[in-house]
This record gives sequence, structure tokens and C-alpha cells, in this order.
Amino acid sequence: SWIEVLLNLDLSSYPTLFPIPPLEQNFSWALSTAQDYLGVQSLLGEGAHNINYAAKLLTSHDLEPERWQELAKLERLTFSKLEKFGKQPRQNSRREAIDSWELSPPSTKLLLLGLPDPPPALEALIERLSEKVDVEVIIHAPERESAHFDWLGRPTEHWQNRPLNLPETRIHQCANPLAQAEQSLKLLKIHAEPHRLAAFGVPDPEVIPPLQKSLSSEGLAGFDPSGKPFNQQGLSHLLRTLRDFAATELLSTFRDLLRIPGVAESAGQFRVPADSKPFLANQILAAFDSFHQTHLCENLSDARELIDRIQDHKAPIVRALQWIDYHLRQLKMTSLPIALTDFLNEITTHQEEDEQLSNLATLLNQTLTEIESLPFGRLSGPEQLQLLISLLDEQVIASKRPSEAIELPGWLELPWEDAPHIILTGCNEGLVPESIQSHPWLPNQARALLGLRHNASRQARDYYLMASLAASRSATGQLDVLFGRVNNQSDPLRPSRLLLSLSSEDLPARVDFLFRRSENDHLPLPWNLAWQLTPPEPNPEDFTRISVTSFASYLACPFRFYLQFGLNMRAPDLDRMELNARDFGTLTHDTLEDFFESTAATSESEKEIRESFEDLLSTRLYNIYGSNLPAPILIQANSIRQRLTWWAEHEARHRSEGWTILETETYLAPKETPFSLNGLTISGKIDRIESHPEEGFRILDFKTKRKPTPVIKAHLRAPKRSENPDGFPSWRTTALNGKAQCWTNLQIPLYLLALSDRFPGKQCRSGYVQLGATKSDIHLDLWQDFDDELLQSAKNCAEGVIDSIQKHKFWPPAENPDFDDFANLLFGDPEKAVNATNLKATSQS
Repeated sequence: SWIEVLLNLDLSSYPTLFPIPPLEQNFSWALSTAQDYLGVQSLLGEGAHNINYAAKLLTSHDLEPERWQELAKLERLTFSKLEKFGKQPRQNSRREAIDSWELSPPSTKLLLLGLPDPPPALEALIERLSEKVDVEVIIHAPERESAHFDWLGRPTEHWQNRPLNLPETRIHQCANPLAQAEQSLKLLKIHAEPHRLAAFGVPDPEVIPPLQKSLSSEGLAGFDPSGKPFNQQGLSHLLRTLRDFAATELLSTFRDLLRIPGVAESAGQFRVPADSKPFLANQILAAFDSFHQTHLCENLSDARELIDRIQDHKAPIVRALQWIDYHLRQLKMTSLPIALTDFLNEITTHQEEDEQLSNLATLLNQTLTEIESLPFGRLSGPEQLQLLISLLDEQVIASKRPSEAIELPGWLELPWEDAPHIILTGCNEGLVPESIQSHPWLPNQARALLGLRHNASRQARDYYLMASLAASRSATGQLDVLFGRVNNQSDPLRPSRLLLSLSSEDLPARVDFLFRRSENDHLPLPWNLAWQLTPPEPNPEDFTRISVTSFASYLACPFRFYLQFGLNMRAPDLDRMELNARDFGTLTHDTLEDFFESTAATSESEKEIRESFEDLLSTRLYNIYGSNLPAPILIQANSIRQRLTWWAEHEARHRSEGWTILETETYLAPKETPFSLNGLTISGKIDRIESHPEEGFRILDFKTKRKPTPVIKAHLRAPKRSENPDGFPSWRTTALNGKAQCWTNLQIPLYLLALSDRFPGKQCRSGYVQLGATKSDIHLDLWQDFDDELLQSAKNCAEGVIDSIQKHKFWPPAENPDFDDFANLLFGDPEKAVNATNLKATSQS
């Protein structure tokens, strides 16, 4: 009803409620705003008030009268809409009950047993019933305290001004929720049968999970009678992800959906042709991860456009898209109960049936039936789904209580607990006593005026309850109180003011006791790994070939080389929506390769070459990323386009100087006679080979780093100050201009070695084409003065690397490499993160 009113509202008529109108007056905004207003109605409902009543009272006290009057006007519109469909507002129903409800069967006495905090609306009802029957209020307190309760049995503010005198031996300071759980377990162990003699109070929900875990470690069960909120259930995550995808059709959200258990399995088994087999979940997930890495599609329509152009993993992607298209149509064309039931039945077929799932299904069906019966305007599938989730989020799912379980109730349930030993955790300010701070509609003053629960009444109640718990166990029981210093987010917490309820003479010592560092408030231990990675022993079959670019990886770090090339470990970047450095370079290289096949490859016209680059790049972009390019890729494509435009001038000049493109993306050697050293095949492709009638040949490798690294510095470096040149293997070092250097890369020398037989007696040079981010960084960078001695040194280094690989020398790892793709896995310290037993053994043998 609120949503209907808000969607059709002229917001300009409510300037105080909506001083700044929403960006879009849509269903999501209406739902969120309706929930805020329902929250106000719920608070007022404690006193059986509606917004109209609150507006009159608060206006008379000059508390935001314009805002309350506008809100009351909105409430009347929602009430009118409800009444039109034969519904009565719950606020009116509650007020009618107070005015007309009678005891049945007729009685002469009404007993109120232990109600220190009854709903305020009960006061009016009891007051009316007291005219017809005797009302007797029974309170857990000595008779002498009767003056400190009102006529309904509620503690007065007197309780806030009296000392509780909890012994310090029963107050325990703990660092965090985990420490509270550990301390609770120590206190529990004094009992042979703890489930019979001890009970917990857990006002702080953060303490429940570690407490349950601690109890489980001792063979005890901890039962939370409050249940588990729906939004913490796996089904909630599934519905939210489905809702988000139905609303946006983002491919990243679809990949999240596929990762929920049962979803990828369902997609893989959708309408399997007679001559085919279902796809496994990992096949579906791998296909979409690869598809994302290659095409960076933003949404479902982009994926559909590209599907005919892809080659790898096409079949599983097509089937998964057909599956989700079917369910999206169901959500849009049929009723939500039918569409959602169909969807969930498929998913849960691949999940284990349990009681919890059955309870969730029952709740879901009930809520779907309620939504389906709504008499208002037709909602779209995604809107119904959004409404469904918001209704389910109000629910708590009860779980089955294990036998002999220790219950973990909240604070207000403890007065009814008869265990002689109470362990009260989470005794922190804001929890005990409970308080509401800075409510946007009903601050503390407004709640007090309306006769609702407010902070002063809550404090009086909680002071009394603590006194009651302590008094009940003063002779034959025990009350232990625990409070935390920080929460799970490391935010500081204050001890409850109840613990400071002492005489003025005793207060300073208590403050010192509560805030000093205790034995239990230890500093956190230094961070340690819980376990080590244990790489398997290297398999000789994994190292029968090596690419020219992989030598640099081994020279940078043998261990990380093994992870990448021995174990094929590569972390997919599934969140990126732009080209990484590798994609950027590949797109540029592919465009240059296409250029070789074009008529412009022999042209001396800068304009013709530039236009050819433009066309070839546009075609590549369309084939890989589709017609709807995301903004980041557009920007990166323009960067490539600009660099090729600048390079076109050099291409034209080289053609006019007599240089001819001989080959592009050519293999180092034919498959029949591969290029090898020490029995290990070396693979790779050369970006370009050019020839000149007088100057011979040159081998070019295109680089697209933003700030180019000169070809010599990309291959050689001086030893660092922390390094001893004598500590390197002899094959790793060389001399350049009389100075010691060590090899870091062998790409260009290996190109020259591989092609030396193809061009005997011919001059052959090599280097980089630097395609940097600025025009000055676009140039040809040939390795000058590369002589036979340096080539022999590079060959020795390559043979040294190959010998080390063949002997499985992958340990120790290098310290602080310039680039570390495994930083998140090794935590910056592979010596500690890895158990290298298998690597050390094979290296020694």
C-alpha cells in the first residue's frame, strides 16, 4: 500500500518530506522509503498509536510539525487504499482490540507475572479491564521494594540510582567476541553436567558463532533459540543474486550466480540434445571465466552478439545462455510463484535435502502466495522478486534444538532461566542496557512524550533485571558477567553502565578495574600462517619445452617459474572490465600482424598506412569485444589507435628506405626441426622480420609499455648493492663496457640464435619497436654493438637455465622480485608460506 502511494505521489506537494526528490521515482525507491515509514509505524505500534496520532501530539510540542503532518497525510492515503480492498490497518486493529477485548472465559482476577517491560499498549488495555476484574501484579523483588515499581510492575527510574555491587571476581574483561567465547568455556568447565547447571545470556549476536564453535570443540551443542535471520541463509544469497541479474543482466552478476551451488549444474543439464552430454559445473564456470578474460562483455546482450564469433568453449556458453534466457522469460512472462518454483526446483535437485531447506521452502511458498494475492497493480517479475526478498528478510528461521543443548538466549529471556549458574556475555553499553540513538523520526524525547519505551525506561528495566539475576543466585548460584573491549571489526566497545553502578566511594576503583589491561586482554599474537602450501614434486614431462619469454621468469625467480609453468598456476582476474597489459599488447600485435596481410604493408604513404591501422584495429575490436565497447576499453583502444598513428610515420619512412616486411608472427623454427638447446625445445614467435638489400635482416619485437624500457636494460642489469656478483652462477653473468652485468631476459639473443642458420653470412640485427604512450616514446630501439661474445654469453645463460630446469632446481625463491603474480598466495614470504620438501629433494637428487 505504501509503495502504491509513493509511486503515484506528486512529490512537490510534500516539500518537507522530500526537499530533494529522488533521482528516479521507481519501485526500488518506493520500497526502501516504504520500509522506513513502516519502521516508524512499528515503533508507534508499541503504544497502539498511528502516525496521525503522533503527528497531533508532537505538533503540539513543536517537534517538526510540518514533516509529521505530511507523513500523516501519506498514512491516510495508505489507509484509504487498504480499506478500498477490504483490509484494516493493523494500527487500527490494535486500537480496536484495546477498546473491546474481553477476558474469555469471564474471570474475576487477572494476574500479571514478571512483566518488567510490557508493551506500552498493554497499559491502556489493563487499565480498562481493571474496571471489571481485579488485577494483581507479581514482581520478583522483596516487598520493601514495591514503591520502586509502577502500578503495572515496571521498574521506576529509582533503579538507576542504586548500586548493584557485583563482585569484581565475577566480572571478566575480554578482548573480543572470540575471547568472550573462550572465557565462557573456562567458566563452564567447572560443571560435570554443564547443560543442567549453567545457562548463557548473549545480548551481542557477534558472540554466538565463536561461542557455538567453542562449545562444539568440547562436544557440547550451543542452541540459538532466536533462530537465524533469512538474510543469512544460502537461499537469500541465491534470490538476491537472481534479482540483481534480472534487473541489470550484467554478465559479472551472472558469473556470480553460476558459482552458487547447484546453478552451474542446472545450466549444464538444460535441454541436452540427444547426441550430447550434460556439461559439468566446472566446464560451465571455466568457459565463462575464459569468455570474460577474452571478451570482457558487460551484459547479456553483448554476450549474445559475440557468441557466433567465439571459438573456445562455445558449446557450454551457448547452453548456459539458453538456460538463463529461458528463466528470464519465465520471470517476465509468467507469475512469480511459477517462475521461481521452476527455477528453484532445478537448483535444489543438485543439493542435499535437509530439514532447514524444507522449512525455507515452506516459508517461501507462503510468501509467494501472499504476493500473488495482492490486489494492487501488476508488478514486473524483478519487482515481485525484490518485494519477496524484502518480506523474507523480516523472517527468522528456527532450527531444531539438539538434545542436551545449551541455549544461548538474549538478555530479556534470562529472568525465566532457572539454571544456578548464569554466564552473561556481551555486557557492553548499547546492548545492556539496550538503547536507541539518533532515530531520524522518533528521538528519545519524542518516544517519551508518546509513552513508548525510551532509553530511561530501558535503563531502569535492565538495572532491575541485573539486580534480580544477582539476587536469585547470591546464596546457591553464580552470576558471571563478561564484556568485550572491541567487536569483530575492531571498533572499541565500552563496558555497560550497569557495571559502574556503585557508591561514589567505590566508583574510582571500579573504573580502574574495568579499563586497565587484564590477563584476558592480551595483545594479539603475531600473525602466523595456519598452514603451508606443499607443491608436488616436479614432473619431468612438464618441462620438455620452454618459450623464449619464460627464461626471464626463471631468471627472476625459479620457484615462481615452477608455479606458473610447472603447475600452470594463473590467477584469473574476473573483476576487471578493461584490458590488462597483456591484452593491450596482444590487441596491438594482432593489428600489426593483420597489417602485414594488407595492401598498405608495402606502401610508402603515411596516410594509407594510418588508415589501414584504423580499419584493422576497428575490425579487431568489433570481433573481440562487440559493437558496444565499455568506456574503459574505448579509452584504451584510442590509446592504441594514437600509438599506431604515430608509428605509421615510421612505417612509411622504413618502406621508402628500402626495408621490406618479410614475415610476421613467425615461429622460431619449423615443427619438423625445432630449435633446441641441451635437448630442450625452445618455442616462440617473432613479431616481425624485415629485410634490406644492403643492410641485411632485422628482427623486431613490438613493446607497448607506457614508459619503454631500452632493449639493453630489459636484458641486462648491474648487480644490486645487496647482491654479491660472485654468488651468481657463472653462466648468469657477463661484462658490458668493462662492468659486471647479469642476464634478466634472453628473448632477443635467442631470436638471433634461432635464426642464425636461416641467414648465414648475412648481417642480422635485432631490437624493440617501442610503442610508448607519447610520440617521443615511439621509436625503433635496435641493440647496437651486440657482438658474438655477448651472443655466446647469452647462449651459456640459456643452457644454464635449461640445465637447472632439467635438474628441477626451483628452490630457493628470489627475494623481492620486481613483479610477483603470486603475492597474495605467498604473503610476501615464500620461505614461510611454502613447505618446499618436494622441491628440495628433487633439486638435491
